[in-house]
Amino acid sequence: MVLDKLGESLKNTLSNITKAIFVDEKLINELVKDIQRALLQADVNVNLVLELSNKIKKKAAEEKHRQD
Repeated sequence: MVLDKLGESLKNTLSNITKAIFVDEKLINELVKDIQRALLQADVNVNLVLELSNKIKKKAAEEKHRQD
């Protein structure tokens, strides 16, 4: 049941990315918060959630710099 809810939350978050016209820092921050919320509700370790969040933000920043 927890995994179903986690899967649905992550699916909704990814759907928001595909609907977005522009992927900017504001959108990335909102998506990271949604992912954090979903993972924490699924009882994922807080440190792991923070590590994943930082990696997502770092990767997004690297992609932005590569496109510039």
